[in-house]
Amino acid sequence: MKKPIALIVVAQLFGTSLWFSANSAADDLTRLWGLIPSDIGWLTNAVQAGFIAGTLIFAFSGLADRFQASRIFAFCSLIGAFFNGLFALSSIGLESALWFRFFVGLSLAGIYPLGMKLIVSWDPDNAGRSLGFLVGMLTLGSALPHGIRMVGATLSWQAIILVSSALAIIGAVMVILLGDGPYLKSRARLSEQPRASVMRAFRNPDFR
Repeated sequence: MKKPIALIVVAQLFGTSLWFSANSAADDLTRLWGLIPSDIGWLTNAVQAGFIAGTLIFAFSGLADRFQASRIFAFCSLIGAFFNGLFALSSIGLESALWFRFFVGLSLAGIYPLGMKLIVSWDPDNAGRSLGFLVGMLTLGSALPHGIRMVGATLSWQAIILVSSALAIIGAVMVILLGDGPYLKSRARLSEQPRASVMRAFRNPDFR
């Protein structure tokens, strides 16, 4: 596996650890807030709803085509880490927790799909295999908080959640330092050439 692909895959692992971080604290939240099992399901559904909403926003706004994929990935990882941290430190009950989890899901729409775009930008010839690694990291990343919980059995539920936020921040730094791949950069240069020719033609009527 090429180094850029490995970095993106690991960053994806860290970023998607936000996805089910609340589920790792299910027992604690049930005791603390007097929840029933279906309430934990609502926390999961809030993330899924946020992800769907975020995906639609990217689809209709064209943001993914107007800004560098690496910057969107990093920004969304940081925003996701922020709201995940607020969930751990500022939630006072199910209602406030649902909003925090919704915004975590919203941010995940800029992590998982944009991770795919980054993979293709660095290794388009082996995109199928590389995307397979990325999907695997999505599955592993979503289960990562449970692994953290097993290792840190004595930690508070807030600490487990904050570890996921810290990992997402590390993933953001990794991707922003890596940047977009040469495939996207070369395609961007090609798309700018016709625009530059038109501008030269306007400035110089004799331009051919």
